[in-house]
Amino acid sequence: MAENIQEVYSLMIPTVNSNILLPNTNVAEIVPFSNVELFDKSAEKPNWFLGHLLWRGINIPLVSIDIIKGLDDPQANKRSRIAITHTLNSNRDLPYLAIVVQGIPRLSHVNPDNIKYMQNEDISDAEKMRVEIDSIAASIPDLDKLEAMVLEESSEAI
Repeated sequence: MAENIQEVYSLMIPTVNSNILLPNTNVAEIVPFSNVELFDKSAEKPNWFLGHLLWRGINIPLVSIDIIKGLDDPQANKRSRIAITHTLNSNRDLPYLAIVVQGIPRLSHVNPDNIKYMQNEDISDAEKMRVEIDSIAASIPDLDKLEAMVLEESSEAI
């Protein structure tokens, strides 16, 4: 018998002008902005697809949700970090995505009493929805869409 989940342990992760919210189990690790190989400007990649992160011997695509949302490039900021997330589709070729973030994440307990869905917010291709948790605004990344965008860009290189 499945239990009704009342609370989801999540990470509120700062970005340039906002936050992203991900279930704690979706985040493999938060690492410093290092071991990164950025694409050369002549690589003909979209500006949101920054390059790759070498993590545990794996090259992981590095993306910027901020750039997809039309904001400034967050790289080279002293607070820049990388959130390594599990992809959701059991794709052996793309088990992880690396997302540029800012600052240190905070543990958030998300439950029906403290979440508010932002109904009239315009969302970007990188977002599933926008919410407020205890009056803190955040977007929930659309990991499926991000994965599809990266796979499309990677297949075009073949």
